[in-house]
Amino acid sequence: MKSTVALVALCAALAGCPASEPPKPDHVLLIVVDTLRADHLGVMGYTRPTSPNIDALARGGVLFRRAFSQASFTSPSMVSLMTGRYIAKERLDIPGDLSTLAESFMRAGFATAGFSSNALVSPQNGFGRGFERFETLPVYGSNDAIAQWMASVADKRSFTYVHINEPHDPYLAPEGRREWRTAKDFLPGDRASYLPRIARELGLTEVERGIDAIKEEIGGYDDDVRYADGRVAELLELFEASGLRARGVIAVTADHGEGLWEKVALMNGQRGAARRRGDPPNLLNTLMPTHGNQVHRELVHVPLLLDGLGVPDGRIVDSVVENVDLFPTLLELADIAGPGGLHGTSLLRHFDGSSPAKDVAFSFTRFNTSVIDADGWQLISPTPEGECAEDIQLELFDLNSDPNARTNLAGEHLERVAKMRGVAEQRMRIAIHAAGGFSSEDEAAIAALGYAEWLRQENPLLAEVAQLETAVLLAHLTNFATPCTDRLSVARELARRTLDDGVRAELRKWLASETSRTVREALEPLTK
Repeated sequence: MKSTVALVALCAALAGCPASEPPKPDHVLLIVVDTLRADHLGVMGYTRPTSPNIDALARGGVLFRRAFSQASFTSPSMVSLMTGRYIAKERLDIPGDLSTLAESFMRAGFATAGFSSNALVSPQNGFGRGFERFETLPVYGSNDAIAQWMASVADKRSFTYVHINEPHDPYLAPEGRREWRTAKDFLPGDRASYLPRIARELGLTEVERGIDAIKEEIGGYDDDVRYADGRVAELLELFEASGLRARGVIAVTADHGEGLWEKVALMNGQRGAARRRGDPPNLLNTLMPTHGNQVHRELVHVPLLLDGLGVPDGRIVDSVVENVDLFPTLLELADIAGPGGLHGTSLLRHFDGSSPAKDVAFSFTRFNTSVIDADGWQLISPTPEGECAEDIQLELFDLNSDPNARTNLAGEHLERVAKMRGVAEQRMRIAIHAAGGFSSEDEAAIAALGYAEWLRQENPLLAEVAQLETAVLLAHLTNFATPCTDRLSVARELARRTLDDGVRAELRKWLASETSRTVREALEPLTK
């Protein structure tokens, strides 16, 4: 397949035959493996043989070893990937005014189909736009519908998107496929030392039982990764059997990674839910098990690989890249003009090794942002809600010497922190800000995927704040029982109003008592 590309390049270099453009793929296959941590693949150094098929594909094409998703929760991450834009407000749906990747292929005359086993990635949330066919598939289901589709487009040009969900929790591969869950004999990374230490520091209970349970759950996750790897192999076989692969290109990535008990969880989520129930704090309910509201490396470092027509053989790229880069990359490979305003840049510039590295990778949740630079430093900054609701502090990690991000160096590298914060603020300014609503079907899907706590983010006070009298707002603001995020909402509403001297005097008195830096910053201009 790639010999044609090599021959064209050789001829051009030697001037021994007429120069021509390398052939462009007629078929593009984008596979997103939900919740797949990059470091749980063999090609990324993982010791368990979880991914022989993905590994082989990566070795035959281009592997981007430092790729990052733009969120750690499926919906905002996929909104970002499918629009090629950063996101600064979590949402479930694609904004109606933004062009999607599938729409670009459809406008270019490609037949388009999408298949998703994640219920949030649905036509109702805009993910069907640009696809002439979009189907929801069951987890651990068959690929029959995809096989039928691929056979039907052999004489056309096609774009096929497949989103498989097996590595998502709960980690319960089908019976007979639970080898590592049953073994319960392995803790990757530094968890063998970290788990007992953090248990002592936080006074957690049932430590040995918790460690055994974490071993079992990580084993179950790895079983699911291997199952997903088998599904990828089946998709590649279908791509080949339908005659598409010889004229095609394949991209594989993930929407985000997975926590797997590497960091202390935020209270927004299962940790807070356990505390509200009165459960004794233990390793399982205190550390971050899954994903959704943090941006540490394990949650946003994802696999990204390309193989096929127009892609070099056996190339490894160590530059920082992002999932938003896939939009322009796939269009350039297929020689399709894209829409303006994309935040991603084509990855083809990395193919010959001459392109300068990208400066940073950016990721977002409503609580924090991440900037990972070309030198391997990661800055995690609180958003106003993160500082307010979770008391998140600035964190700076040197991931080269501290890959598990255990030592916060923010206080020692103030210049680097300032520079990276500036980058985060710039990305937030240009990103998608509007929040999307969600339906009752979305609520059911969110709960089924284990995100029930995510629905708690909307507080009734926030919805009605604009209708409240100024005196009532002031009473809410100066009440220590009012949640910090509500005080912030009140402060922002007061900033939109004309305030008399008496209200300003009350705000000046309260300012010294306000515990949140973000709320104080919102109030200070109102006290002058």
